[in-house]
Amino acid sequence: MFKLPLLQPQLTGPNGVEKKESQSVMAPFAGTGSRSGKESDLAAAVAAAQTASFDVRGWSRQAKEITSDLTGSDKYKSLALHAEVKLAEALERCERVSPITRTSSGEERPNKLRTAVACQLLGEFAELCGPFSGVLITLRDELLKAVYSWHYASERGGLSFDQLPWFAVSERLERDKEAMLEEREAFKQQLKEQQEAVGRIEEQMNAFRRATEAAQLDAATLRAHLDRVVVSEESARLEAKTGREELKKLRKEYLKMKDELEAERDAHSKLQERHAELHEFTAARIADLNAALMAAEAEAIDAKRLAESRMPPEVYEKLQATLADTQSELELAQSHIRDVEAVNTKLAHRLDIMTPRPVWRKIAEHNIQSGRRTAELVHRVEEKLGRYANELEELKSRLNLAAALLQPDAAPTEMQLTLVTEDSNYFLTEGGGSAPTANGPAVAEPCGLAPTVPRCLRWPQRVTLQTISQDQMEGIIMAMWKARQAMDVSSSSGSLQSFVYYYFNPQGMANADTARMCYSFYYACSTYAKSSAMVRTFWLVMTGQVSEAAATDQRIMVSGLTALLHSLPAVNGAAGDLIASERILHIEDVSSALERLFPNRPSFRISKLREALRNQFGGAETVRLDSLQAVLAPHGLQTPPASTAPSTAKLTRFRQELIGPGSKGGAAGNGSVGPLISMLLAQHIDEVQALCMEVATQLADTPPIVDATDGEHGDNPAEVVAVVEKLGVLLGPSRATACVLTAMGFSTGDGSGAGRRSSAEGDDVGGNVGEDVVMPLGAIVDLVDMTAWVLRRCLIKPVGSYDVTGAIQWAREALDDAGT
Repeated sequence: MFKLPLLQPQLTGPNGVEKKESQSVMAPFAGTGSRSGKESDLAAAVAAAQTASFDVRGWSRQAKEITSDLTGSDKYKSLALHAEVKLAEALERCERVSPITRTSSGEERPNKLRTAVACQLLGEFAELCGPFSGVLITLRDELLKAVYSWHYASERGGLSFDQLPWFAVSERLERDKEAMLEEREAFKQQLKEQQEAVGRIEEQMNAFRRATEAAQLDAATLRAHLDRVVVSEESARLEAKTGREELKKLRKEYLKMKDELEAERDAHSKLQERHAELHEFTAARIADLNAALMAAEAEAIDAKRLAESRMPPEVYEKLQATLADTQSELELAQSHIRDVEAVNTKLAHRLDIMTPRPVWRKIAEHNIQSGRRTAELVHRVEEKLGRYANELEELKSRLNLAAALLQPDAAPTEMQLTLVTEDSNYFLTEGGGSAPTANGPAVAEPCGLAPTVPRCLRWPQRVTLQTISQDQMEGIIMAMWKARQAMDVSSSSGSLQSFVYYYFNPQGMANADTARMCYSFYYACSTYAKSSAMVRTFWLVMTGQVSEAAATDQRIMVSGLTALLHSLPAVNGAAGDLIASERILHIEDVSSALERLFPNRPSFRISKLREALRNQFGGAETVRLDSLQAVLAPHGLQTPPASTAPSTAKLTRFRQELIGPGSKGGAAGNGSVGPLISMLLAQHIDEVQALCMEVATQLADTPPIVDATDGEHGDNPAEVVAVVEKLGVLLGPSRATACVLTAMGFSTGDGSGAGRRSSAEGDDVGGNVGEDVVMPLGAIVDLVDMTAWVLRRCLIKPVGSYDVTGAIQWAREALDDAGT
């Protein structure tokens, strides 16, 4: 809430009075000589206020917005009738714009807009009252001084300020008063706490005084001891001589260690400088990538479309049959239209001579009944032709959709969906939280039928999104991982992005329902990726930011933790004498097992795992092994189903009950994922994603080939040897070689797959890969493609992310100690 001089100083004088045209804008601050600092700051504030575009609306301007286009007085013979009608229309408009509110006791509150309209109409009616106009206008002005203040407030946001009446100012002051009273009570509470803290400090000071007195007594005792030490000074001098020799040796060692410390400091300074350079480069790189994101999507090179569509043969044959049937129906409809057009052409020149005689046999073929009059028959034929035209347009749209779906699927990438609202568009994959759906379900713009669009998002019309909760989303993702494993038993489904289309379109051809489900799933996945580790893992794999092996590595980690828990000693007896459902483990033992399983993780991450474990089981000191196993089993390794089993084909299809009213989502429909699994998966995917970003940054710094201008190798050509060297700085030569070979689809040459296994596990398994394989000299690849291949085809994770073998060995030793 401001006064008018602060909002528009160019309109008012120093006391808030309207300034004449001849008065200078800077008159309140004019003067000669140098100005003080406050005057300069105030002048600068006034100058800034002059440049700002404030919209100050007084009471008359507020009223004119309501009364400006009301009925004029020249249409009425009676001024009283005119005044009554105009007042009624103005108050009715005020009720629509600013409805009347009432207090808790039912009394009507004053209304700012009705007050302004009443004052405005009072002035207008006063001008119509002849000799009483001056008196009424004076009364109106006096009432305005009592009703309206010089305070202005922005109630609609921005720089638009409305003049407030005194009752509105009073309401605002009452609210400020209540807030200040609450703040005063809070300050009193803080003061009370501070006084209690001062009391505790005084108690500590008393304790320190008592300790000082005791220390003084000890000092007196030490002085007596010092006197005895002085007596034995001669003997100490002899020992000091020997100590000098030792001191010389220690000084030499000290100087040596000092030099080593200086060398370590220099190395640390260089590392800090390198870190700062990498940080600046990463920030600049991220900014460049964000700026070029839209342009990069539009300028995607044709090489990305060379990948095979990975469509199953049976689905392809079914689409081909559907396409052939559609084309035959289209040709039949076109032949019917040509026959009708030929008949119309033959009879066109005879219409002016006589009534045409229809060919009843041709008409009967189209199930058209003849009427008593030819006009009725023509009307029926026109209706039939209209239906044929609509069917033809529908067949053409289906044909275009089928042709687009037959195109190979695009490389995994993150698409940007656009949400349609009444006021503007929102980008679904960029906002936080959920999209605004106050006026009904959200509607997304179609991504089109271009080959660069993922097949699951190829649709030509707007899509009304279906609301999917986070628990339902986690349940769908669990079912999709199982469906993908079941499909891989009998055939290959390509990338995870391609599998999404197969999962929601088991019949092969997309329709409105499946398109809605695909768009809703894509939106929910991008939204809940910020709050759910399971959804984030799926999102990163689907969009090609990490390898699908990351999800497999998570399941290996969870299964390793399950095996580790079976090796822990039980609280209620020997491990060999109890079955899993009877064994009870101590929470501290499980926490120690987590610390042993992740030996290289920082302590704060281990603390978060411990806290998640206690939250999972309500802070209990013990936990049953079968309860832990029930939490971990759905996220561990699962055996693939038999290819001939009848249920295998059903697993690969989407089931509507996953998002039905009674669905709970989560792991196997048991509700939301618990805090322990969420923290395990979140820390794992955080490590993988962070290292993948470092790899992308490192590869972006690979020196390009300057003289490669033919464009055959893309816009960013680079030698494979240079890529391996650049990647080896971060991962080591062995892992870098294995990752590059795996990314290009090569084997290491020994037939054992050591290189592929090394790049997938992230450890130096088969560490001689870089020595046994010689990279081809002069081989050139596109740097952007190579980065995408490495991230999609290789599991990039820190070395020693978890150690199942070492943790199980520790658990067995602890079990043996407990047995003895």
